[in-house]
Amino acid sequence: MMLSNVSNRVLIRFTENYAQIHGRIVFPLTIFGILTSIVTIAVLNRKNFRTPTNLILQHVAFFDTVVSISYNIFSLYFYILHDPNPFVGQSIFWPRFAIFHSNVGLTAHTIALWLTCLLAIIRYIIISKPKKVVINSIHVTILVWIVAMTICLLMIPNYLLWSVVPHPAREYFPQSYDENATEIVYWVSTATGGRLERVSFGILAICFKILPVFILIVFSVLLILNIHHARQLRERLRRRCSGVSSSSSRLKRELRTTTMLVFITLFTVLVEFPQGLLLIATGIDKEFFVLYSHLGDIWDITSIGSSFITFIMYCSMSQQFRMEMYALILPKWFTTVFNIKKATTDIPNGINLQPRTTITHTILMSPGTTRTPQDL
Repeated sequence: MMLSNVSNRVLIRFTENYAQIHGRIVFPLTIFGILTSIVTIAVLNRKNFRTPTNLILQHVAFFDTVVSISYNIFSLYFYILHDPNPFVGQSIFWPRFAIFHSNVGLTAHTIALWLTCLLAIIRYIIISKPKKVVINSIHVTILVWIVAMTICLLMIPNYLLWSVVPHPAREYFPQSYDENATEIVYWVSTATGGRLERVSFGILAICFKILPVFILIVFSVLLILNIHHARQLRERLRRRCSGVSSSSSRLKRELRTTTMLVFITLFTVLVEFPQGLLLIATGIDKEFFVLYSHLGDIWDITSIGSSFITFIMYCSMSQQFRMEMYALILPKWFTTVFNIKKATTDIPNGINLQPRTTITHTILMSPGTTRTPQDL
C-alpha cells in the first residue's frame, strides 16, 4: 500500500478541513490575479514595450486571466455560497459549469505553461544568436496560435471524457435519504470507457506536465549559463576603454531581463514539477492518484498564485514596468506632484559612469532620442 490507513485518514481529514477555508483564500487571490494580469496586459501593450518577448508575456497574462475568472466563479459558488460538497441539491447547470470550468481552466493553464516554454526558448535564441536569427512579432503571433490550437486539439479526449449524470440521492447520502426517497442529484462522471480515460491521462501527464517541465528545466539551465557568460563579458568591457561603456549598459539591461525570465521559468517549474512527478507515479501505481486528487485544491491555489507572483517579479525587477504602470493607473496630477516620470536610461560617458545624455530605454543604443520598444 502506498499510504498506510493512518496516513490516508490524515490526508482525507486535511483535505476536508482545508476545503472549508479554500474558497475564502482562493477567491480574493483570483480577484487580485485578474487585476494584476489586466494591468500587465495593458502595460506590455504600450508602444515602448511592443517586443516579441513582451508579446508572449501578454498572452501568458491573458490566459492566466481566463483561469482566474473561471476559478473565481467556481470558488464563489461551490466553496463560499455552498459547502464544498459539490452538486448537492444543485440544478444540472452547475455540474455542467464545473466540467466547463475544469476544461477551460486546464486548457488556458496549459497554453500559458507552453507559452512560458516558448518564452524561454525564444529568449535563449535571442541572446545566444542575435545576428543569425531574427524574431519579430508576426513570428511570435503565429507561434502563439500554433501552441493554442495544438493544446485545444490535445484536450479533445478530456472534453469528451466527462458528463453530468443523474443519480438517486440515497446512493450518495444514505444518512439523509431513506430507501423510498425519489430525490435526484446530478454528479460528474466519465461518459466513456476506460480507453479514452487512459488516453486523456497519458496526454495530461506527458504533454501537459512532464514535457513542458523538462523543457523549462533545460532552457533555464541554458539561460543561467548565458547569464554567467554575460557577466564575464560585462566585466571585460568595464576594463576596456570608455567608448564601450554604452555596450556595457546594454549588457546590464539584457542581463536583468534574462535574470527575471529565469526566475519566472524556475517558479513555473517549482509549481508544475511536483504534479508531474505524481502523475508519473500514478502511471506506475494507480494508488498515487489518491494522493494527487486529495491535493487538488493545493495544485489549484499554486496555479492561481503564479500569475500575480509573476506580476510582483515584473514590478520588483523592472523599473520601466513600474514607471509605465504608474503612468497608466495613477491620476495625472498624482504623477506630476510626486514627479513620477517615464522610465529613462542614462548613457554613461566613459568609465566614470557620469550621465551625459538621457534617452528612453532601448535595445540597441542608437544616438539621439529614438524610442525603441524594449523587453522588461
